[in-house]
Amino acid sequence: MSSASALPPDSKLVPGAPRPSPGRNTDNDIWASDLHLTPNGRFLYAAERTSSSIGAFSVDAATGKLTYLSSTPTERQPRGFRIDPKGRYMVLSGEKSDTISVYEIDGASGAPKLLQKYTTGKGSNWVEIVDFD
Repeated sequence: MSSASALPPDSKLVPGAPRPSPGRNTDNDIWASDLHLTPNGRFLYAAERTSSSIGAFSVDAATGKLTYLSSTPTERQPRGFRIDPKGRYMVLSGEKSDTISVYEIDGASGAPKLLQKYTTGKGSNWVEIVDFD
């Protein structure tokens, strides 16, 4: 229905190739990991590992068109993240980080606001949120 870059317009990253790529410099390759949609379908988030950022988009309910909103620096080499079942919080881990980041998602703008970082140890990779309600 739509496509959009998860990186800011001034990004120097370029489309890459499948990894591993022996003998090829991958320092400027786009290297995405997870995509997640808020439960209400209004916002989409994309983790990008090379820039260690999370891209935010609004989603037009009628057409599915994506509109780039922002890119937020996050854990080093972000891999896994989840949005809670109510769509209020996002928890993100990084493969080359020893913390996870917890963000509050602004319900009106979709902007992620860093609330706290928690120590996890090296190489945290996946996030799962369990709702007991």
